[in-house]
Amino acid sequence: MLKVVEKENTASLRKQMDSAGCVFKFVVLSLESGIEADENMHRHALIALHELLMAEAMEWHKNLIKDPKYEDYPEPLISWDLENAIATPLSRDEVRRLTSTDRTDIFERLALYACFVNPPYRARFKNGKTEAQSVFLKWCELLGLNEIDDVSVVNWVERLNTGLHGYDDTIASVESWSNYFDAGLEWWGVWCLTIWNPKRRTISALIASTTD
Repeated sequence: MLKVVEKENTASLRKQMDSAGCVFKFVVLSLESGIEADENMHRHALIALHELLMAEAMEWHKNLIKDPKYEDYPEPLISWDLENAIATPLSRDEVRRLTSTDRTDIFERLALYACFVNPPYRARFKNGKTEAQSVFLKWCELLGLNEIDDVSVVNWVERLNTGLHGYDDTIASVESWSNYFDAGLEWWGVWCLTIWNPKRRTISALIASTTD
């Protein structure tokens, strides 16, 4: 049903983002023709995202245990309880907010660019703001976010209250569905979105969670 695509572009962009200190992870997948992109497909995209995170974690572990001091270090485990993940579709205006490079306050809800350039200790692009915005817009294009009027975006961490995203005290927080979010829930915040682009028939998934 779903297969990973844009591998070359994804690898190039990830390298740029990682070098600058961005903390977002992401994957781009294509959906076979004739299959509906319903909530179940968005959840399948999250499964592919989990596979990516685990592969990276296992690679990190493999390198770590080469040092005899860490040979008994336990293998990483990223819990992923999708049955408890609540899907919150975003409105057209909310999707539009995601792609804006004018919103630089990380405490503002759905300020994706602000969090892209302001992880703890700040992302560092060699050519400053110009490069940061260029890389961000390339990322949005790759994720399929640019056709704002057609894409569907689901937020999977809407009610995980943090210092950044606990913006509404009247909404009861819900239990985190992955230990991946533990770090971000301490302070900086958490992100987890899936993006359906019907023109391209791609579903992308992004995630971020970190602290200082």
